[in-house]
Amino acid sequence: MVPALLIVFSGPPCAGKSTIAAEVAVRRSIPHLQMDATRRRILPDSPHTRADRATAYRAMHFAAELLLANGVGVVLDAPYGHPEDRRELARVAADTHAAAFLVECAVTPDTAVQRLLARGPDSVRLDLTPERVDTMVREFHYSCLGLLLDTVALDPAACVRSVEDFVASGRTSDFSVWP
Repeated sequence: MVPALLIVFSGPPCAGKSTIAAEVAVRRSIPHLQMDATRRRILPDSPHTRADRATAYRAMHFAAELLLANGVGVVLDAPYGHPEDRRELARVAADTHAAAFLVECAVTPDTAVQRLLARGPDSVRLDLTPERVDTMVREFHYSCLGLLLDTVALDPAACVRSVEDFVASGRTSDFSVWP
């Protein structure tokens, strides 16, 4: 049996994760699960606390686990900035024997802030201010366990092609060693 495909997009806010993940999911005709959209759906009026985000990660991972266990590929899109979220993802990938690929979207602080200002106030992430985005980008730690995608140097179409080439390479990512 061919393992189901799991493509995980990680990175700081305004790095282009959702834009690229959505296009990859469309091209592959597989579901695209976003942590923020999951949180908004299951906790519609939540204040966006860490506890709320942890609940959304668990719900998103549960949905992914069900899909993968039934042979359906999935694209996940979340920052994955906390070790407990990465450990749960590693468990899901291992338990479902998914062909797992990590794509880390990199962005400069200036570009991330420009993107935030260009899209206007975020009704989902009210805590995202230019100062907060700048700090989060500067403090984000990339693991380099998969594809490190420079979303500043590459336009979205080139980013999608890079992801497709990475998946086609068959060089899966070992989430169990993600720090």
